[in-house]
Amino acid sequence: MSPESIPQISLGTAALVIFAVCAAFVVLRGMTRVLVGTIVLAVSAWIAFRVWQAAPAWSHDWFGRSITAFTTGLPVAAFLVSWFLIRKLVSTLVRPFGKKEEPEEPKRSSPVARAALGLALALVPASLLWLVGATFIHHSGAVAEIHAFAEKSLGIGGATPAKFSERLKTAIEGALPESWLAVLDPMADPSRLTLAKIVTARADSPLEPVIDPKTGEPIPRAIIVDDPELQQLARDGKYGTLLRHPLLTKTLEDPRVRSLLKDLHL
Repeated sequence: MSPESIPQISLGTAALVIFAVCAAFVVLRGMTRVLVGTIVLAVSAWIAFRVWQAAPAWSHDWFGRSITAFTTGLPVAAFLVSWFLIRKLVSTLVRPFGKKEEPEEPKRSSPVARAALGLALALVPASLLWLVGATFIHHSGAVAEIHAFAEKSLGIGGATPAKFSERLKTAIEGALPESWLAVLDPMADPSRLTLAKIVTARADSPLEPVIDPKTGEPIPRAIIVDDPELQQLARDGKYGTLLRHPLLTKTLEDPRVRSLLKDLHL
């Protein structure tokens, strides 16, 4: 099934669906348990995402190159360990001496009050899940944008999952402030994304200058990254690892480079 055939829904509708699902779970399975469990899951996923972003830099610092098993396995391990430890921490805070509290006589309240409280509590996990999901989608869209750029440079077109992810990324950018995205997903910064595209174009035709399609002029050599590892990542289609590579971070530390990249539209 092509991604183009999937019905398009707005981000607001998606948020309402998530909210409704969370509300149903809160009302049916117990407010506190679902609320705490969702927060633990969201925090663990966020920690894993941040480790995933930093893993290529750590791999480069410790091993001198990007190792796929490390950059993939470390985030998975971070998620599992953080989920286990946070659950233990929450359990310890709730029952510090390991004793179960005596059940209290349930207080009577009206169905309307219980439903209102359930909806209010459901708002917290729904917001966390939506924010974490939006961050993942935005970063995946950035990687897909590099993929689409590589296909375009090779003359490959058509409806692809990359284009579908790009549309979702655009929707996220329209829903969240730019300052939020800079904090939530710094590895998908527009300047970084442009630099990754330049590396990809350079890998496809290493002997040819990279042309800015807006001006028709060659991109200045000052921002061309000819590192063999980066070019190999681009040729292998490992655009996610390329986007997170520490050499891009080092290159973007030069304010002149960032200034030049702002004027490029790749």
